[in-house]
Amino acid sequence: TVLIIAAGIGTFVAPRGPSLTPAQIAARAEAARLAALYAAERAGVQRAERLVNVALPSREGAIAPATPAKLFVHPLSRHLVVSFVLYWTMPSLAAAGSSAPDIADSSELIYSAVCVGADGTIVTSSVDCANGMNDLSTASFASFMQAAHSSGDRVLLSLQTIDPIVIHALAVHASQRSKILVTNLLNLVHAYGFDGINLDIEGRGSRDRSGYVALVRDISAALKAADPHLELIADTYPQSAATSTDFYDVTHLARYVDKLFVMAYQMENGTHSSANSPLASPTLGWSDVQTLIQYQHAVPTNKIILGLPFYGLSFATTTKDPGSPLVSDAPGATLYSAIFAAGRTARWDVASATPFTVFKQNGGWHQDWYDDPVSLALKSALATVFHTAGVGVWAMSMEGDSPEMLSALSGGSWPPPAAPARPYPRRRSALCLPPSRQTVLPLRYKD
Repeated sequence: TVLIIAAGIGTFVAPRGPSLTPAQIAARAEAARLAALYAAERAGVQRAERLVNVALPSREGAIAPATPAKLFVHPLSRHLVVSFVLYWTMPSLAAAGSSAPDIADSSELIYSAVCVGADGTIVTSSVDCANGMNDLSTASFASFMQAAHSSGDRVLLSLQTIDPIVIHALAVHASQRSKILVTNLLNLVHAYGFDGINLDIEGRGSRDRSGYVALVRDISAALKAADPHLELIADTYPQSAATSTDFYDVTHLARYVDKLFVMAYQMENGTHSSANSPLASPTLGWSDVQTLIQYQHAVPTNKIILGLPFYGLSFATTTKDPGSPLVSDAPGATLYSAIFAAGRTARWDVASATPFTVFKQNGGWHQDWYDDPVSLALKSALATVFHTAGVGVWAMSMEGDSPEMLSALSGGSWPPPAAPARPYPRRRSALCLPPSRQTVLPLRYKD
């Protein structure tokens, strides 16, 4: 007899005869595993699609669907909306006050960022690090904090580094560095009224995997001892739940943090134009749905925040076709507001369920792949299907004046406040005002 197992992405044919070799048994098991994984992916995506009030194109490159007045068939269940606020956009949000959509439509805001050094101190060794710290003492920040708390939002302080030397030192000396770090963080929390801490510490490889868990464990214990209401959110990569060689050990990290902000972006293919945050992948590659499938087996889903992008990726391509080979393997970043303002015709990529535009520039082909209200609505619906705590965004203000982008995150329902604001006294520091603004968009890198 011939045994055929259809995996949706390939077919396994067993040889004739009564017995199979160990290699053949392993191949059959792998085919069955892939078939189950593909079935789970399609089931999750189809359930999400049914929640969104849009007829999606079935032809590759068709005109992207317009945003309807009502994005969802019914409002999604209430969930958290966690939004990063870049320090240089904070003054404009402060000026708009608590009625600003970016504030009113969020549950939590994460101020990005201050930087950590190898010894656990707060450092100002770069323009971004200095300005992120200095802006805390401005009148704009005080107004921003007041507006956020008036709207019922919690505000967290993001601690950031991507420096492998710094990360290794923190991981190797976790017990000592955590004490110094928590002292500095609590000083900032009490001085400026923060409601918690976000750890945006982005390492590579597994060398510091266990050390980072120890660092987070000690930070969590010290923060909760100082105030059990302080929230701790750690950022992680989309692939972190799928491998034991990633920097983030999400299973153990989830024991010590309140939420994991899963950075479900920068999932593009390195050789051809592709989506920044694909909803799904016909080859079972990186995608939002595979991220959630893997994470749900590693951590409680009520600790997951699915982080989504308000920016896109711009590729220099050899042809105008979607999925074209790249001229360069390093895409640039482009804001949704800039893409929208350009007014180019948006096309739809069926596999990733995201829009893209094609245009010529300086004699060569270019493609912008990004998320719009429809694609974000699908991702918010997917997060609901998997019963996550909510969705998040990197980063507020990148959407410009598009209330539809914010509505796509909230799911058509008013996002619940995370918890009551904490009335800390605020003291003014003697830090000077930043002399300039750096407006280069920071990109995440993936392990």
